[in-house]
Amino acid sequence: MVKRAKLVNDIVELIPILQMFSVDIYRNVYDALLREWLTFDELKERFGEGVEEALKVLKHAGMLDVKWRMPTEPKDKPKKEYHVSYTHLSANFYASLKDLNKILEVIFMPDDEFEEYVQKIIEEIKAGRKSVPHICKSLGLEPLTVRSIAKKSLKLNIKGQLVEIAKNEEI
Repeated sequence: MVKRAKLVNDIVELIPILQMFSVDIYRNVYDALLREWLTFDELKERFGEGVEEALKVLKHAGMLDVKWRMPTEPKDKPKKEYHVSYTHLSANFYASLKDLNKILEVIFMPDDEFEEYVQKIIEEIKAGRKSVPHICKSLGLEPLTVRSIAKKSLKLNIKGQLVEIAKNEEI
């Protein structure tokens, strides 16, 4: 079992980690990958639908290791296999309980409401307003809320004070 700690310097970085443990399938995939290296097909066989999203959340959190498994038959192709890279968390930030409450609200926000905010942010980005302050001003949201939504969504990336539309990357 891996014994490495994920260093978190910003409260927003907690979001994908907390999100990972708020959904049963995400938690089950994390637990399985904590014990062994598994391919996508092996995970899908064990847990069914939702495995791809769980892997994306783990990757978004920076907690997924990937390597190639060589086939047993020469005619077969190598397959990617996955493993969890961190078992512990080391947090180094100072935040008010009000701010902690805001990120928890985003994590546990109903899916339809969350997707509505994501779509509004995407519309702002397409209109050329990519910075957090501009998006906040246009949508009437607080910066922490915008950053939290961007961090939770697999459709958005946050880089400093800029929010970008995520590229559809392979896991």
